[in-house]
Amino acid sequence: MRINVVHAMPRVSSAYGIAEDGFTAAMEIVADRHEVRWLNVHPYNDDHRQQEALIADCDFVLVRSDWGWLPARAADRALRGNDLPVGLLIAGSTLPPPLVEMLRYDVLFYETPWYAQFVTGHPFAVQAFGVDTRFMVDHGRPAPERTYDWVMVGRLASFKRPERLLTKTGRRLAIGDFSVSRPEIEGRLRAAGVELVDQQTYAELAELYNDTKGVFVPCELQGGGERAVLEGRACGCVIEIADDNPKLASLLDSPIWSHEDYAECLLDAVEQVVAGRVVPREAKLRGQRAARRAVLKDKLRRLPSTVQIRTVNAVRRVRNGFVSRA
Repeated sequence: MRINVVHAMPRVSSAYGIAEDGFTAAMEIVADRHEVRWLNVHPYNDDHRQQEALIADCDFVLVRSDWGWLPARAADRALRGNDLPVGLLIAGSTLPPPLVEMLRYDVLFYETPWYAQFVTGHPFAVQAFGVDTRFMVDHGRPAPERTYDWVMVGRLASFKRPERLLTKTGRRLAIGDFSVSRPEIEGRLRAAGVELVDQQTYAELAELYNDTKGVFVPCELQGGGERAVLEGRACGCVIEIADDNPKLASLLDSPIWSHEDYAECLLDAVEQVVAGRVVPREAKLRGQRAARRAVLKDKLRRLPSTVQIRTVNAVRRVRNGFVSRA
């Protein structure tokens, strides 16, 4: 069986090529049993159209995406009118669309216990999550011997609330993908003595977790942080989250699922779907049509701002052209 994994990672990102995690480790196990092909459909990449054209060339499509994000939309285009077995690995915290749209997927994979309440209407929703416990393991280093007091992992985006790291005392470290410059917050953090390092390999990240006392995850509900909570716990760190994030709170006392647990959940569900546990064809096609209508409505809603942005960019290009000729 061939499984196509549809994902999106721009090659300009400093995370490109080293973005290992529990999912990639789980898919290594899946690949021992089935053929796995990774299709990167990020529009910043020159070959994204060729990658998208291959989506339907398989026995099962696994879409790693938040609802309505780039991989989900690429898969929707590629599978239009097709009832090929497909699952969505919900990589985010956006609440799901109406059930009619959810039913274009034969199986939904969600990460946290908190999210389960929102997918009860789907006939096949499976919790699947974990960290690569070949690396994420407590080395037994006592807290007083650990170098850092607080580590924060992730992009310095507003939804991560990186400015809250300024409220912490002691030696602080921010780890993330700095390929997109955010000079204001980077400057504030550096000025306050916070150390910043770019994207790390999974092994390097595990070493840093094992050298810190606490992992600080202050992000918003939609700001990720699931991996950091489980990874930090696996490495013996104290975890602190924002008090308005019930999603992450559901991971504070959950099992620390391994990549092997993750793979078992994925394999079991995918094999069940390919064996016949599918959404009826008419329901799936109805879901595809509903999703296309939702995309169209969203484009119409954003049309005024889209026109404004494109106009501003066009004027800038014209002005820059005059300047360069001068």
